[in-house]
Amino acid sequence: MQTNYKDVSEENYRSHYTKQDRAQVRRVVRIMLWAFLPLALIDILFHEFDIPLAVLLLMRLAGFSYSLWLIKQYGMEENVPRLDRYAMHWIVLVLSIQFVSNVCLPRDYLGHYMVDAWLVLMAFISLPLALNILRIPLFLFVAASCLLLLYKQSGTFSQAASVLLIMPAVAITGHAIAAYVHRYRRKLLSAEHELERQANTDPVTGVANWKEFMRISDTELQRHQRLGKQLSMLILDLSDFKHINDMHGPQVGDVILVEVSRRVKRAMRAYDCVARFSGEEFFVLLPEASAEDAVKIADRARATVVAMPISVSGKEMKVSATVRTATLREGDTALSLLRRAGEGADGREQEIPQNVNLVPV
Repeated sequence: MQTNYKDVSEENYRSHYTKQDRAQVRRVVRIMLWAFLPLALIDILFHEFDIPLAVLLLMRLAGFSYSLWLIKQYGMEENVPRLDRYAMHWIVLVLSIQFVSNVCLPRDYLGHYMVDAWLVLMAFISLPLALNILRIPLFLFVAASCLLLLYKQSGTFSQAASVLLIMPAVAITGHAIAAYVHRYRRKLLSAEHELERQANTDPVTGVANWKEFMRISDTELQRHQRLGKQLSMLILDLSDFKHINDMHGPQVGDVILVEVSRRVKRAMRAYDCVARFSGEEFFVLLPEASAEDAVKIADRARATVVAMPISVSGKEMKVSATVRTATLREGDTALSLLRRAGEGADGREQEIPQNVNLVPV
């Protein structure tokens, strides 16, 4: 069964494969560096030592030098769009040098078309650039190479026909393979993102789960301690949820949990992290919130949750909730802060598990 995942943006796609693509471009350019030598040898064998040959060799040298420079840039430069422009300039330069060389070769020589076909296929399949810009110079090169047959003196009609068939076929095939690879990589990345989202998300409410909440809390706590800023946590507990779940079934309970999570998020700030723990508890991380701020947010959250009954299958379900908060102190960890929030102001037995490896069900 085919599964459709949410497509990733072009920026996300390119940034995810940046390291892999940079290494791939460097490999392709290195291969082309070695190809410059036999191609220059062909120029020498088919030309006398005159001005056209000197120009061709200078062009080959320029392409060789630019290739070396490009390899160095792909090892140093971090700006991906700029690297893409460098790579596009490189492929245009290589194609231009090859076309000039083809024009200068004897009119009865058609062997260079094998090199042309290999070059087009390699560029399409191996260069990890956007196809909407890569196809333009490559298809133009194929069209110019086919038009060059009007100048060439092919031995037989079959030779000319073979070139006219092979060159476009190679370009279309290379483009199709490259498009398939791009689609496959996008789908793979989308699947990875979806699996990561599922691993970090509560399946019922869609908010963060325990593992993701603790990861974000550890990161934020270190940042706040380093900058000397305040941070608070909030725990919202649905007081009568177990009774509702037992009386009306888990499906009704899930509907209530979803609606409560929506109300909690509405009461929070945009950068607060909401998570669900166990059956009826919601944790909230409050960055840059003092104790006074946390109390105000807690009152707003509780008022929002209990303000109106929740309609489930035509029935009005009233919910009640308790909210407890804690603010960061010196020496706190994410877990100790969460435990103090679980104790609340009345000093009740804490409701947060002592075992740090406990994962909610």
